[in-house]
Amino acid sequence: MLNSLLLSAVLFAAPALASQSPSTTADGSLWDFIEAPTPPKDADAHDAAMSRAASRELQAARTQESAYVDRALRLAEPPIAFYTDPVAHLAADPLHLKDIDPNQFDIPVVVNDSVVKWLKYFTGPGRKWYGKWLARSGKYWPMMHEKLDAAGLPRDMVFLSMIESGYATHAYSHASAVGLWQFMAATGKGYDLRVDWWVDERRNPERATDAAIEYLTHLKKRYGHWYLAWAAYNAGPTRVSRGIRNHNTRDFWTLSKKGSFRPETDNYVPKLLAAAIIGKNPERYGFTGIEKQAPMSHDTVTVSANVGIDVLARCAEVSVDEFRALNPQLRRWALPPSPARQLVHVPKDTSRAFLAALDKIPSDKRITHRRHKVKRGETLGTIARSYGVSSGSIQTVNKIRNANRIAVGQELVIPVSGQAGTTSLAASRGGQPAAAVERPKFHTVRRGQTLSGIAKKYSLKSKDIARWNNIKDARRIQAGQKLKLSGAKAGPQWTYYTVRRGDTLSGIAQRHGCATKDLRSWNKLKSSKIMAGQKLKIRK
Repeated sequence: MLNSLLLSAVLFAAPALASQSPSTTADGSLWDFIEAPTPPKDADAHDAAMSRAASRELQAARTQESAYVDRALRLAEPPIAFYTDPVAHLAADPLHLKDIDPNQFDIPVVVNDSVVKWLKYFTGPGRKWYGKWLARSGKYWPMMHEKLDAAGLPRDMVFLSMIESGYATHAYSHASAVGLWQFMAATGKGYDLRVDWWVDERRNPERATDAAIEYLTHLKKRYGHWYLAWAAYNAGPTRVSRGIRNHNTRDFWTLSKKGSFRPETDNYVPKLLAAAIIGKNPERYGFTGIEKQAPMSHDTVTVSANVGIDVLARCAEVSVDEFRALNPQLRRWALPPSPARQLVHVPKDTSRAFLAALDKIPSDKRITHRRHKVKRGETLGTIARSYGVSSGSIQTVNKIRNANRIAVGQELVIPVSGQAGTTSLAASRGGQPAAAVERPKFHTVRRGQTLSGIAKKYSLKSKDIARWNNIKDARRIQAGQKLKLSGAKAGPQWTYYTVRRGDTLSGIAQRHGCATKDLRSWNKLKSSKIMAGQKLKIRK
């Protein structure tokens, strides 16, 4: 008997799982990614490096999962304990299936062959990934639990983020999904996440969690069961609705057996359930000695737009890398030029010192970079001269190897006040670094200049210059004409926001770059309690 068991163990063990490579499914498509995804081409060097590292890790985990699923389709895979001690394994319950209590969870938990398959994976070949993700969970679970509680959603929804991203803010998939909750850009924007050249809020843990909660709430309301909501989160609502319509059932397992989903979605729900079962009792499954990361901790402050990241880091008394880790949504060397006021995170209990340090820096010294879109006929040299910097400094910041190869429409970051590691025009000629361009009271129009070009030169808006000079047609300015570059300050401008179900006052404030106390003051709110449908006034 023992010899027979040992022979079976040998047959099961070869070939080793770790050597398997991803294979195609029945429909000829890969179950998951083959090549490691790469970040967008316009990302800066630091941003790209962070994205590559997180994406490589996620890709390695997906590749191993794909090999495991492919092997499981061909061969019933026993747990690792079977290989090492088959006799003891057959007499025991190595996956503690009898100890799983569905009442311990706030999501519906069942244990079937599909779930057991993923329990075996996470306790076997996928153990190193699960252990790494469990360590990271300490950083994000407290924040996620608080937000899930406030929205009335199950706390165990944190395991959806685990299997989506491994709790990596910079995780970037081949399908261009990003962040802890792996939002596509279009879906993220649909839930008020800012995704543009300057900022990607899919990587902001708090903002992305708010969006995921809102999206999952909608999916649960639409389909009536969490399994279908999760399937829709993974595959898209269209595929789930089509399956329900074609097979006249709302049972996930039935839809899966009838081929309503791709293999990735078939495995998505049982993988989430297995992750939750282990996560509730990690020591039971051998995950001992896991050192969890410290919970997120920071102050949130309001600052003006277009401030250099290096300036903000210096005021916060941290390195640039540390500041960017606190603010993973920032994609460039500076805050975006709008809105006028923006929220950033600084180390805990440092907000007063940070703001005091920032107040001491003149506004014209805070802007270390500007954005420029290459126009027809421009060269790196002419662009550099227009900003008073060297072409070499622009090459360095934008990682341009050949100065003669810039394209019309290409976005460039201009180090207008001389960032560390770059060289200003004066310095390149042996002089002192050039200071930031100072704004005079008047500008005399030169031949060929346009109002928009003049506005860009002085970091102003063309409509403001037009208003200060009573210009009704921006095309009608003449060489020799003197333009005022300042005017009486206009009164506050307002926008309005209609509260949606699940919104919080702090979430709305963060979304619009203002403080919660200001939002309460503008709307004469006695508390932070708000209701769906309520209109809030927000200062631009």
